[in-house]
Amino acid sequence: MTGYKKRTVILIIGLIALLGLAGCGKKGEYGSLSEEEKIDKGLDAFEHLKNGKIEMKNHLKYELKSPQEGQESKVDLNITFNGDFEKNPDHLLGLYDNGKGKYDYYHDAVSEYSKPAGSAEWTNNTESTKKRHYNQPNGINREAIEFLRTKKKDIKVTDDKETFTIVYETDDVKLLGANGDFLVGGSYNGPIYVDSDTSDKLKMELTVTKKGFKPLSVKYTCEQNNPKITVKFKSTVKYSKQNSGVRVEVPSGISSAASR
Repeated sequence: MTGYKKRTVILIIGLIALLGLAGCGKKGEYGSLSEEEKIDKGLDAFEHLKNGKIEMKNHLKYELKSPQEGQESKVDLNITFNGDFEKNPDHLLGLYDNGKGKYDYYHDAVSEYSKPAGSAEWTNNTESTKKRHYNQPNGINREAIEFLRTKKKDIKVTDDKETFTIVYETDDVKLLGANGDFLVGGSYNGPIYVDSDTSDKLKMELTVTKKGFKPLSVKYTCEQNNPKITVKFKSTVKYSKQNSGVRVEVPSGISSAASR
């Protein structure tokens, strides 16, 4: 083999080696991970989310099949929440717009408070909402993250250029009847699934950056149907200033809030 041919062969082998290294990526980087490891990294990103800002946009559409006197039979609402949050201990403060009015909203680990925007007097809603313990506009509950860890075989991972998304879907009525409260509770306005529903659907999409594994957003797409109500619901929750040291102070007047 001539010297020229030897140099050519060596060059080709070197290029192949470099391409192989580029394709594999360094250990711990997204390109080096298995499917299960990608799921773990994505769920870890949300579990380790300690503070930040949150922007939520919900679309709730439902129809009551036998409305009582004074009830609207059909409702179609666009709902938003914008606020700051801390976790461990939990504090969430922001502006909630349910499409009919705007409210200042505060939630700690056990209690929920609200007041009309601009008002000075808070109302303690804890007693009236205790059956909806997991309903907080925080994007996703810890219990939902732990649940998803047990469903890895049912989770798909989709790729974008700079992000990846963990996708979980189910139409299991019994499963949603037993677990739906904490699975969709982070959307705040999601359906209240019951195991006597005729049909149900839930799709959750958790998006994370490939570089640094920063949690970006959670999306919910829900359907519910039973003899009393039909519900269609979509929610998009976006995070910013993740783990940047955002603090939430307890609002003035909370300690004297009257219970509803």
